[in-house]
Amino acid sequence: MEDPTTFSYFVLKAVQERIKLTEEAILHGNPKEFTEYRELVGELRGLTFCETEIRELLKKSEEE
Repeated sequence: MEDPTTFSYFVLKAVQERIKLTEEAILHGNPKEFTEYRELVGELRGLTFCETEIRELLKKSEEE
């Protein structure tokens, strides 16, 4: 995988899959204690930030 754009799309897909898994864990009540819930919400926020950053960088690189 020599193309950085292709790699970026693979990373984006992995981040999106993890976001989906984390959302499902929160929605289905998997965290048994509030601290587990907070950890999942923090993970979700971080993943969402990463997704946004990757999307913006891909958009900029495609515009060049």
